[in-house]
Amino acid sequence: MKGIIFNVLEDMIVQQCGMAVWNDLLEKHAPADRVYVSAKSYEDMELLNIVQDVAARLQLPLQDVVKAFGNFLFQGLADRHANVVERFEDFTALVLGIHQVIHVEVNKLYHDPGLPTIGARVINPKKIEVSYHSPRKLCYCAEGLLFGAAKYFKQNIAISHDICMHQGADQCLLVIDFTDE
Repeated sequence: MKGIIFNVLEDMIVQQCGMAVWNDLLEKHAPADRVYVSAKSYEDMELLNIVQDVAARLQLPLQDVVKAFGNFLFQGLADRHANVVERFEDFTALVLGIHQVIHVEVNKLYHDPGLPTIGARVINPKKIEVSYHSPRKLCYCAEGLLFGAAKYFKQNIAISHDICMHQGADQCLLVIDFTDE
C-alpha cells in the first residue's frame, strides 16, 4: 500500500479522533518510529490492522469504517492531485475515466501501485455499473471513493453492491443510481 493512503488515513484519524489516537495506533501496528512517505510502499496489513483497530474502538462494522475512509480518501487525493480531478467535467466522466485516466496517472506518479481492475459503463443517464476486482478486496473503500467523488461533484447517488468478492464472487459489481436528494 502506498504511503499516500496512510497519509490520508492519518489526516482522517487525527481530524476525527486526535493525534494521541493516531500515535497509539502507530505504536500498536507499525514499526517503531514509522513515518509514511507518500511514494513508498508499505505492507497492506499495517493499514488493515489500523483500520480494524479503529472499527473496534468505534464499535462499528469494519466495512463501514473502510467505506467512510474511502469517502474521506477521495477528497484527500483530490487535494493532493487536483490537476487529475479537474480534467473531469462531472461525476460520470470521472467514473468512466477511472481506468483510462486516473489509473494511468497513478502509474506515472507511483511505482507499482497495486491498483484494482475497474471497469465502468453507463446503463442509462441515471445509472452506472462499476466492476471492481483486486486481490486486496477493498471494494468497500472503492464504494466510499465513489461517494466521495459524488460529493465533490455535488451529485447525489445511491450504490447497490449485491455482487461482492467477500461473498465468493470473482469481482464486485457496484451499481450507482443518481438520486434527486
